[in-house]
Amino acid sequence: MVVVISQMIVLALGVTVFVLAAWGVFVPDKLVTFVTSTMDRHWGIYVAVIVRLALGIALIIAAPASPVPIVFQVLGAITIVAAVVLALMGRDRIRRFTSWMIEKLSPTTTRLWLLFGMAFGGFLVYGVL
Repeated sequence: MVVVISQMIVLALGVTVFVLAAWGVFVPDKLVTFVTSTMDRHWGIYVAVIVRLALGIALIIAAPASPVPIVFQVLGAITIVAAVVLALMGRDRIRRFTSWMIEKLSPTTTRLWLLFGMAFGGFLVYGVL
C-alpha cells in the first residue's frame, strides 16, 4: 500500500513537472513570473521544501517497484538533500539566487533547461507506470 501511494506521488509530481516545464517552453516569461511570485510569498519556500521531501521519500519507497530502482534511489537521495539545502539557505538567499539566475539566463537557455525538466518529469512518469 505504501509503495502504491509513493508511486502515485511520483506520478503526480512527474506530471506536474512535465506540464509546468512544457508551459515554460512556450511562455518562459509567465513561468518566471509564477516562480518569482511564489518565492516572494512567505509560504513559497516551505512548499518547495515539502514537495522535494515528499518526492525524495516517494522515490526511495517506489524504487524497488521501478524499472530503474538504483536511479530512483539516487534521485530520491539527491532530492532530499536539495530540500535540506533549500531549508538551510533560507528565503532571502533563494530569492537572490532565483533573481540572479533569471537575469543570467536568456530565454533560449531557459527553454533548454525546461526541455530537461520535461524529460525529467517524463522519466518520473515512466518509472512508475
